[in-house]
Amino acid sequence: MRTILVILGLIVVLAAGLWWWHRPTHPAPVDASIYETDMVEGLVRQILTEFQPNAPSVCFLAFGEGATPPSHEFIERFAGSQPPVRSCASAASPPINQYFEYSTGRPGLEVHIIRFKEIVTGSFDVLVAFSNLPAGHNQFTYRVSNSLGSWQVKSRNPA
Repeated sequence: MRTILVILGLIVVLAAGLWWWHRPTHPAPVDASIYETDMVEGLVRQILTEFQPNAPSVCFLAFGEGATPPSHEFIERFAGSQPPVRSCASAASPPINQYFEYSTGRPGLEVHIIRFKEIVTGSFDVLVAFSNLPAGHNQFTYRVSNSLGSWQVKSRNPA
C-alpha cells in the first residue's frame, strides 16, 4: 500500500512538473512602431465613426497579441477625436472585462489591433478585436486600402 502511495505521489509530481514546463504563457509585447502607421490611424478613425450614436466615452488602443500600448506620439495623432483615444496602458480592466480610464474612472472600449497582413501593395487585411463584444464574436477582419493617399475601409467581416 505504501509503495502505491509513493508511486501515485511521483506521478502527481511528474504531471505537475510537465504542466509547469508546458504551461501557456502570455504573448510577449511587440514592437509598437510597426503598427504606428498612417494605415492604422486611418482604420482607427473609421472604426470610431462606427460607434455613432452609441459611442463609448473613451477608446483604448492596443497592438499585437500581447496588447502592447502605442507610443505617446501615436496617441497624439488622435487629439480632439470623439470619442477620445487613449493608450491601453491608461486603462484598468477588472475581471468583468470592462475597461476604465485610470485618471477619470470613465468606462471605455478597448480597440485591439491584433495583426495585419499586406494582401497587395496598398491593401491590408487587419484583425481587430473589441472588448465590448462576447468572446468568439469580438474579432473582425477589416480590408483597408490606400485610395489616392487616403486609407479607406473597404470591408469588415467576422474573423
